[in-house]
Amino acid sequence: MFLLLGFAFLAGIFTVMSPCILPILPVVLSAGISKGKFRPIGIIIGLILSFTFFTLSLTAIVHATGLSANALRYAAIALIALFGLVMIFPRLSEWFAKLTSPIANTGQNLQQTDHGNGFRSGLIFGIALGLLWTPCAGPILAAIITLAATQTWTLSTILLTLSYSIGAGIPLFLIAYGGGKIIQSSKFLSEHAEGIRQIFGCLMLLAALSIALHWDMALQQQIARFIPTILIEDNPRVKDELAKLRTNRIKAENPLLSTVSEDKLAHFGAAPEFIGIVNWINSPPLSLAQLHGKVVLIDFWTYSCINCLRTLPYLEKWYADYKDKGLVIIGVHTPEFEFEKDPKNVAEAASRLGINYPIAQDNDYKTWQAYENNYWPAHYLIDQNGILRMVHFGEGAYVETENAIRHLIGLPELNIAEPIRNFRPISPETYLGTLRASSYASDIQLQPNQTILYEYQSPLGADKVGLKGKWKVEEERITSQSNESYLDYNFLAKKVYLVLSGSSSTPMQVYLDGKHIADIKVDGARKYDIAATPYGRHELSLRIPQGVSAYAFTFGDE
Repeated sequence: MFLLLGFAFLAGIFTVMSPCILPILPVVLSAGISKGKFRPIGIIIGLILSFTFFTLSLTAIVHATGLSANALRYAAIALIALFGLVMIFPRLSEWFAKLTSPIANTGQNLQQTDHGNGFRSGLIFGIALGLLWTPCAGPILAAIITLAATQTWTLSTILLTLSYSIGAGIPLFLIAYGGGKIIQSSKFLSEHAEGIRQIFGCLMLLAALSIALHWDMALQQQIARFIPTILIEDNPRVKDELAKLRTNRIKAENPLLSTVSEDKLAHFGAAPEFIGIVNWINSPPLSLAQLHGKVVLIDFWTYSCINCLRTLPYLEKWYADYKDKGLVIIGVHTPEFEFEKDPKNVAEAASRLGINYPIAQDNDYKTWQAYENNYWPAHYLIDQNGILRMVHFGEGAYVETENAIRHLIGLPELNIAEPIRNFRPISPETYLGTLRASSYASDIQLQPNQTILYEYQSPLGADKVGLKGKWKVEEERITSQSNESYLDYNFLAKKVYLVLSGSSSTPMQVYLDGKHIADIKVDGARKYDIAATPYGRHELSLRIPQGVSAYAFTFGDE
């Protein structure tokens, strides 16, 4: 147990080096420049206590009161936004001081006067922050969340959560405290302290807005490409201790099971029902209640996602092998692009890909949100009693998933090893529309919703996009406005894929390292295989016909 506590503490400290810290970083920095020398301490103590409490108790609170977790979350967001406004507008600060003065009998208020030490306001602020912060879940934190979700609390889980929170709080305190010291030590910054406070107030408003609209998740996913994963819990003894925690939890839930220690599957609680489905393909409408007694594998996917498409052969094989033995696979199609909402497009893709199992179109992200999912693909395995037993994000874990299916339907596990892949670095998934564009050459200035003649200057930098000719750039896509429009990319990979829509009698010409290698006919909205080449860095140039739209590049290393 002491080993886990130590590693939980270290895991919390290392959280500051992950993208998960980004949403709350402006808010923590604001503590250092706000009035009150004890305000940073109050914020960090509030964050530690709040994160510990809500991590362990939020599920129970929601079940006991019927109060929506989103209601608590939005209340915390509103409080953060209010603090931001108070920092920006001095008159609002004065008004707020008068409003809260009857409550704060010491004369302190949420914004703090020059005479207050700031601890109380910081504590309230930190409590709101702890409810909003969702750090990256490594093995230890994932185990804690699993235990909390099933309302299985022990002294061990409480101490682990607190240890993790304290570990995360220490570097955050140093950031907040250091920010204040820097301002105090600089005459220039001290003279402009009020303006700096207002700037950070604006940053707090932006942080609150981004969290409310889930932009923080998109930013984390983009930044994560450039930050290596730091997994300090990857230690055999730590894994053994975590396994004991899970085993003890399962035994507590199932005291009559004598062989439960051999059950490698977790219990995540009742799986959410399908909601907001706008169309079913290959099946009449289904519900988990109807499927009681069946093992259900839910696959969140979208038909233009290369990572999703790579998993399909495994899903199709499992469906063929086990559908008569009690397995049902549901492909929940949650669109990444607008054209993927069209039932005709999805049905054609399913037919083309040979998918025979039921597909549920989740165009409004209702089921996606019910599962709190954030990934394509994502697999959720549900047992015959409607209990979620296994969750996996991304590609891989095929042997592990198949053995979990076999375990639930009463078949012996397969004694084969997962194929070992030598993963090599490849260019990142690259979106071309303005909504998520991040890889254009520095000399390209995108002009949204206008037909513009673009001409980037060669050579392209690594993993950069260049445009030549007439293009119209929109939120999700770019559309060629002439037959002399070129889309170029300097990529590192073995295979190149591109999501395109539209149709043209003129083929798209593909050039690789200056040589013409293929002509591709564009005849609908889907993912197209563009090039296969020896692994390495290459220059791709596509001459795209007028009226054809491009959405996103993806790449492969095998």
